[in-house]
Amino acid sequence: MKKVTVFAIICIAMLANVSCGNKTEGNPEADSLLNVVDSKMAEMDEMTLFLDAVNVSMDSVIDMEGGILRTMGEGNMSVKDQIKQNLEAYKLILARQRERIAILENKLKNGDAKSQKMLKTIASLKKQLGEKDQAIVELTEELEKRNFDIQTLKGHVDRLNSNVAQLKEENKAQEVALETQSDMMNEAYVLIGSKKELKNAGLLAGGSLFKKSKLDMSQVNVSAFKKIDIRKTKTFSIPAKKAEILTQAPTGSYTMTTNDNGTCTLTVTDATKFWSVSNFLVVKY
Repeated sequence: MKKVTVFAIICIAMLANVSCGNKTEGNPEADSLLNVVDSKMAEMDEMTLFLDAVNVSMDSVIDMEGGILRTMGEGNMSVKDQIKQNLEAYKLILARQRERIAILENKLKNGDAKSQKMLKTIASLKKQLGEKDQAIVELTEELEKRNFDIQTLKGHVDRLNSNVAQLKEENKAQEVALETQSDMMNEAYVLIGSKKELKNAGLLAGGSLFKKSKLDMSQVNVSAFKKIDIRKTKTFSIPAKKAEILTQAPTGSYTMTTNDNGTCTLTVTDATKFWSVSNFLVVKY
């Protein structure tokens, strides 16, 4: 700063001499001094402009820093790859900023007080760049860590989905088994026929002029019966006015009604009770 002041005083004195009519052409020493002053002033102006450019560049660094985590959501790149690309661009900007600061620092070495002040500003800028370098390292590590966590979480989700799918299959198989079991539990076998038909089916044994034939279920041929679902079939039409239930049927679990067309109808009124003794029904008419 002192040098700049001396240069300024000399300039004023020399300008005063010129204004009084003294020409610098006759004073080579003064001309040389003026040239030095002009050169120093120009150099200081140049460095000031360069420092301003560095500061503007730092603003660009800060702006870029704010956009590192910003992704466009376009193209085939993942969010992680987009952030990595932003980090690489940010590193490049920091590298160029270091080059500018290094050039300015070399110009300012062994300078005057004003240069020393600028050097302090440069030291502050270099410290900021160092902090941003560390931030990039931490962000990169965090990015990789998050990717690992995402992959781990994805593995858990995949396993969970697999377990759910397996559970669904098991439940489906269990439902089918229960449905099959339920169908089997609700199966019944019905045979309605005349005395002759029942004998031919091997269901009547004995019998004579004075002795009534009896139901014989010792050798049942299931193929002779009609299979029904007791949940759905409640009524049975019999082609005769009268009919007799030969298998056991609990009282109060059914009705037998005679129709006008010479037939009768067996109606099961309590399926649970009616089929509780046997799932075979033999009716003789």
